[in-house]
Amino acid sequence: MRSLSLSLCLLTACIPMAPASSTGPSSGGYTPSSSPEASEPASASAPAGAEPSKAPSGPTTVSVTIRSACSKTVSVFYGDKPKFSSGTTSSISSNSVQSKTFQDGDLMWVLDDRGEPAGSVTITNATRNIEIGSGCTSISGR
Repeated sequence: MRSLSLSLCLLTACIPMAPASSTGPSSGGYTPSSSPEASEPASASAPAGAEPSKAPSGPTTVSVTIRSACSKTVSVFYGDKPKFSSGTTSSISSNSVQSKTFQDGDLMWVLDDRGEPAGSVTITNATRNIEIGSGCTSISGR
């Protein structure tokens, strides 16, 4: 059997084509042997400047510095509502600084001497610092 060499010529280039095979697929009578398009990455067909889409990665974590200007150790609560929801009660020493990682939307509460909520702050992606005031019952985030 004799082999034929075919070429497909377009306006800008000729592309060599392999002859049809009697044992291969019969989808068009020929199979391209090489193509300039085949060597380009798939992302090359995306519009210029387009960002690949990203799947949501879940809640955003936020690293926050907590400063206490209070002259005594103060109780704090990490969670939705002290005494009424699950969360964590902890304490922060007088005139101290510490770091904590939160999720976007988390709440932090400062508690009074009886363990009642005195103030709270909601953590956002922009929150970097939380300060417990010198009166030991106020809390603010920025």
